[in-house]
Amino acid sequence: MTSTSPCYVSGSVHTDVVIVGNGPSAISLSFMLSGNRPYFNGAIHPNDILTKKLQKSKDISIVDQDLEFLSEGLEGRSPNPVALLFDALSHPEADLGADNSTVLDWKHEEQYEVPHAVLGKTRPGGSWQRMDGSMQTVSQNNWMELPTVPFREWLANRKSSSVHMGNHSRRATVGDVKDYYAEFVKEKNLQRHFYDYHTVTSVQKVFQVRACADSESGEIEPCCKNVKKNHGYLWEVRGYRLIAEDSDFENGNTIREEFCFVSHYVILATGTYDIPNRLGITGETLPHVVHSLPDFEKIMKSGELTGSCDPVLVIGAGLSAADTILMATEYNIPVIHVFRRGSNDPSLIFRKLPASMYPEYHRVHSMMRGKTQTELYKPYSKHKVVEIKYDKRVLIQSVQGDTISSFDTSMVAVMIGSRSDLSFLPNGGRNLGVVQNWQIDSKHNPFQINPFTYESVYEPGLFALGPLVSDNFVRFGIGGALGIVNYLRKWRKTESV
Repeated sequence: MTSTSPCYVSGSVHTDVVIVGNGPSAISLSFMLSGNRPYFNGAIHPNDILTKKLQKSKDISIVDQDLEFLSEGLEGRSPNPVALLFDALSHPEADLGADNSTVLDWKHEEQYEVPHAVLGKTRPGGSWQRMDGSMQTVSQNNWMELPTVPFREWLANRKSSSVHMGNHSRRATVGDVKDYYAEFVKEKNLQRHFYDYHTVTSVQKVFQVRACADSESGEIEPCCKNVKKNHGYLWEVRGYRLIAEDSDFENGNTIREEFCFVSHYVILATGTYDIPNRLGITGETLPHVVHSLPDFEKIMKSGELTGSCDPVLVIGAGLSAADTILMATEYNIPVIHVFRRGSNDPSLIFRKLPASMYPEYHRVHSMMRGKTQTELYKPYSKHKVVEIKYDKRVLIQSVQGDTISSFDTSMVAVMIGSRSDLSFLPNGGRNLGVVQNWQIDSKHNPFQINPFTYESVYEPGLFALGPLVSDNFVRFGIGGALGIVNYLRKWRKTESV
């Protein structure tokens, strides 16, 4: 990643850290950068070896300890050892179905605060703020929580909570979750660090500006000076913020104002919901094709489709495809479901979800397998869509290529996942993944990072956490914040010497 600007302009906002994104991982990082530090509370952890390690340094914050030593030997549903460590401390044996209490206590220590700015396109909560509020989360409700505010307690204290309406599910609604994240920022006094409705358009290396006197005119001119920091340069983060009344954002009545931040470090916490994945077939850009659940939901609620219309064709075999099917059939709209894998493929997400907690997804899986039959649903496993026509007719083909079928449809919903918009990075960040020169993808090509500091292997001073490093669950994304703060603590110690 090369700099395209030799020096940054005067009038920029200076800070130590800029966080791009304001979802749960970014909120957790801001919480820790604001001087909130975890300590072992002395409780016995189910992992005897981890308990002995923690007891040796009980009076030292986890932030100041050797995270590689503490996380050694831990296993779980994250590829990142520090994420496994934080999850083990916050939700001991959660993957085994246990509901054990945290072994962490938190202390606010002002002397450890790190100046920072959190830039987000929405209210705090990131992509959660753009989701349908009535849907249930895949994770259990306590797995959605941030440090020091147990989600279940917060939910029980809400006057209008669904708990008071008889919903005692262990899963939360998206509406509850996004309110929880927004209120957490207020309750923990983090608002001073958050810049809502700020869209980043450029992140690049720069040199520091200092005032220089022109030898002939005597006038003061800005000039560039190399920065003697760990990585020898600063980061310039540019973009625009939307200015409007809250009621105007939905209608698009906004004014753009440019901004510029300059920092020692940049943390990428953008998630992976910005850009829907594409099939790359003829007709995919036609007006009757959608690529996201929110867009499909808008059409359902508009009344544009009815039970007497041609079927909706849904493509994909993940949770977003299942949600689309559930929504369509709820409106009595017929569905044709096309997916490449076999209905009994062990890699299908439905096979990994307990039926008692996720009955709706298992109902979809049962329909995919032909175990449950309804006139509203027709599955085509091991098939792919090859063309979408202007007249809404769709051609599909078996993955072996031996049969082709065509259907009249009312619309097509392509639900095959999404990725983060990293267009603000040089080359879209393609040089930063595990596989060089490929676009970043949370499943197939995450950021290549130091597993204990979350710093890019290729760009010192640039970090990533959350889905960008394959931590797609909130409970694991918070571990990235611990790793980054552990690194920054060492940096500030060096700077003070």
